[in-house]
Amino acid sequence: MKKIIAIIRNEKVEDTKCALKNLGITGLTFLHVTGRGSSKSPFLRGKSLHYAFKRILQRQDDIPSSENQDNRLTETEQGSGFHPKRMLIIVANDSDVRSIIETIITTNQTGHHGDGKIFICPMISAIRVRNGEQGDKALV
Repeated sequence: MKKIIAIIRNEKVEDTKCALKNLGITGLTFLHVTGRGSSKSPFLRGKSLHYAFKRILQRQDDIPSSENQDNRLTETEQGSGFHPKRMLIIVANDSDVRSIIETIITTNQTGHHGDGKIFICPMISAIRVRNGEQGDKALV
């Protein structure tokens, strides 16, 4: 059993969902995330990552607490080189991992920076809360 974590572009979410559904994968989670890759943004040129995080925290402190969290993230993203992305999480049987990864790559690959990353992690077990099923049985 493996956990697949994929960071993809926002505009590729629907295509990815459809492609995975066609593959028979229905159990998945999408999260809104922000981040930056290894290429340095103009904001960070010549500065340390510590400086960037310090600057982000300063910007958040300047925004009135009455504003909602979504606006705060937008302010932070715009000034720090962080970009909105989507995180896809799938826990799958070992036999399904290769086809899931190939599908994610095929659906999201544009050949440009920012296409995303895929991480594959081993899973010890899964437990269905409703009835206590464990392991691969809990995934179906």
